[in-house]
Amino acid sequence: MDLVDQLSPRGFDCVCGNLRMAARAVSSVYDRHLAASGVQSSQMAVLWAVSNAQGMTVKELAARIAMHETTLIRNLRVLEREGWVALEVGADDRRQRIPSLTRAGRAVFAKALLGWKKAQAEVARLLDDKVAETNRKLVRLTRAIWND
Repeated sequence: MDLVDQLSPRGFDCVCGNLRMAARAVSSVYDRHLAASGVQSSQMAVLWAVSNAQGMTVKELAARIAMHETTLIRNLRVLEREGWVALEVGADDRRQRIPSLTRAGRAVFAKALLGWKKAQAEVARLLDDKVAETNRKLVRLTRAIWND
């Protein structure tokens, strides 16, 4: 028996594979509920982060949400084209960008929150209402890995 035959039945033991599979499934729930707002789950995460950024630079925000700075700036540029995010030049360093929600961004975020609440409730039921516990574990895992 070769290595592939030995390991393939154990595929569900892989934390990475299971997290990716769960992320795709959970994202589909959120995308379905967010569809009416025109916001995708990946965009909602960034809108939410920006709404709480309070003058943070893109670099600081990327570190806060465990995302590479270049990935975040690409996502922010899409939201900027939608008119939902403004990227202001930093006061101390003109190379820095400080994201904020525009009026349209606040409006679409508020509309998306309605769908998010429904998605959150659906996922909570599937997790036997252990959302807070699950989130704590996921954040702890992310911070342990990202801060290494």
